[in-house]
Amino acid sequence: MVLVTRDKDLAQLVRPGDEYWNYIDDKRYAYGAIADRFGVLPERMACFLALLGDPVDNIPGVPGIGRKTASLLLRHHESLLHLYGSLDSLGRLRLRNAGFVVDQLRSYREAAFLARQLTQIACDMPLSIELPELRRRRPDLAQLNGFYDEVGFGRLLRQQAERILALHAA
Repeated sequence: MVLVTRDKDLAQLVRPGDEYWNYIDDKRYAYGAIADRFGVLPERMACFLALLGDPVDNIPGVPGIGRKTASLLLRHHESLLHLYGSLDSLGRLRLRNAGFVVDQLRSYREAAFLARQLTQIACDMPLSIELPELRRRRPDLAQLNGFYDEVGFGRLLRQQAERILALHAA
C-alpha cells in the first residue's frame, strides 16, 4: 500500500511493506524510514503526537516535551501507557532535565491520555466498499471541484488535486 499524503498523523497507518508518499515533495518513506523522518515508529505516532502536541489539530501536548524528548521516550517505551507505568525509571535514560520531564508528565497525565485518544486514527470502522473500488486511479477533477464548491474548500486543495493528476499522468 502507498499512503499518499503530507499529513504526518497518517504515518501511523504505515506497516511493513507500505510506503508513505509526501506527494508535494515527491519523497517516499518505507516503513523503516518513518522513524528517521518523524522521530518514532509508525505504531507510536499517536503517542508521540500526544506528548509533543499538534498545533494544526489544536492538541496542546505536554508542556516542555519537545520532539527530541518525545522521540527518546518512545524509543524506550512502546506506548504512553507503558511510559506512564515506568515514570520512576526515566532517570536512567540519558534525558536532559529528567526531573522536570517526569514532573510535567505527572502533571499532564490526564491531558496526555486525552490527546492520545484524539491523535489515534480509528481503524475499526466498518466500510461498505470493496477493496477493488479503492484502487488507485486518476482524480476526477470535475467531481472533486464540485465537492470542493459544495463544502467551501479553497484553491489549495484544487491545486493539490491538479498536481496529483499531473504526477499520475507522468
